[in-house]
Amino acid sequence: MKDSPLKCDFPETNLEGLLETRVFHTRGARLASPPAKPVVGVSDSSEDMELAVAYICERFIDIRTAFSLFRRGMLVVVNIFMVIVLLLMWFIDNFYSEALMATAAFLVPVWVTFYLFEIFFPLTLPIRIDRAGKNVYVVRWGTCYQIPWEDLEVAFSYNWQYFGSGVMWDKQYYAHIYLREKYYFCGRRPKRQLERKKIFSCYKEEDLYRRWNFVLRFFNQGLLPADSSNLEVANYDSYLDGMQGKPVIAKIFGHLVFIFLMPTVIWWKFSPFKYKWPKEVEAIFGKVNYH
Repeated sequence: MKDSPLKCDFPETNLEGLLETRVFHTRGARLASPPAKPVVGVSDSSEDMELAVAYICERFIDIRTAFSLFRRGMLVVVNIFMVIVLLLMWFIDNFYSEALMATAAFLVPVWVTFYLFEIFFPLTLPIRIDRAGKNVYVVRWGTCYQIPWEDLEVAFSYNWQYFGSGVMWDKQYYAHIYLREKYYFCGRRPKRQLERKKIFSCYKEEDLYRRWNFVLRFFNQGLLPADSSNLEVANYDSYLDGMQGKPVIAKIFGHLVFIFLMPTVIWWKFSPFKYKWPKEVEAIFGKVNYH
């Protein structure tokens, strides 16, 4: 199957070739910055961005990386699947006795395992974009980088992903930030002169560009009135702010939905098993640790 370049009209980059090691080979890398510029013809709205945003205020934004994005939605899928299967087994149990108990004996431990994973596996830090200080803060393997916004190197690329035995392939699109040794800020000294960290991962090319355009719009213009409602469930605190003034019944129902479908939104606020920003970063922003 022939590879094709990304559709955005950005210059190609050889940054991938400068990496000493590669976790995976990406293709068609296009340099989106510097200077940071939007993809023409793609929205920059914050709508449907709550999965990618851990925290946002007028000063800075915390962007969830791909793995944190997966973990935020993992229990939603698991809970819905488990309930549907158990309800189906309950119905079948009316005709074949003990079908429900046999299924529950297998599924419930698996269900509990997913929750234990979520509870005890540490949460990784997001990427922090400081529009007031015009810096980007990235932590990778214990090394904290402080990258000036005007020097930020972000590239779009793609990779072929295999989805089944029927030889079904599709593209997965990425945005990576490139981390140079000269931007070392604190923590463990970097072992290599150049590293990279994934900031976005999407199966639709336009979704990748929308997230990038949203970040640029926020950096250049700050918060817009629609952002508060669009990002109401980005984290538990913003959800509580959005529930102010609503009826008690709505608050109770909303929390029940959260506890069942998105318990991670609540758990991530109180979880002791998460990485925190280094004290040098907290000296700038305070103890703001959203994931």
